[in-house]
Amino acid sequence: MNPNATPEKLTLLGKDQIIPQLQNSILQATNSIMIVGPWLDAYFTRIVIDSLPQPDLAVLFLVRIDDDGLVDGKTMSALNLAQENLENFQARTLPQLHSKVIIIDDITFYLGSANWYWYSLHKSLETTVTGKTSILPELVPEIYGYWEKATPLTKEDLKDHRDLEPIMSDDHF
Repeated sequence: MNPNATPEKLTLLGKDQIIPQLQNSILQATNSIMIVGPWLDAYFTRIVIDSLPQPDLAVLFLVRIDDDGLVDGKTMSALNLAQENLENFQARTLPQLHSKVIIIDDITFYLGSANWYWYSLHKSLETTVTGKTSILPELVPEIYGYWEKATPLTKEDLKDHRDLEPIMSDDHF
């Protein structure tokens, strides 16, 4: 190890710390962002859209499909907002998904208990860890493995979903 090199570290983020840190990371993205979580809302999606440094950046969303074959309506609306505003958007669904991960350029990650919606990011007592994927090299292949197993959502699947109100409580689910 280079004695002058800065050691890699993890940073723990709590309530109201995730969004500012994430916005900064997204602003520095050059290739892709993968957002993995069972649920999200338009509040969070708007933050992602508004933080992008370039409109053609690839933004991938992996969300949960429930046992009844449905994706939560707020999540579908958030994905519709994304597909209407992002040039390089893809969304897929996976049953039993409970992971909450964001990977930026396959270099930076956010991993923790926070769901990607207003209530979880501002009211719940959540923790998220951020760092470089080199600290946790198994993370990127694991998440891309989920992506490969997932079912794509189409523009047609999303088109009628327009609920842009944030998720204001965990009672929503």
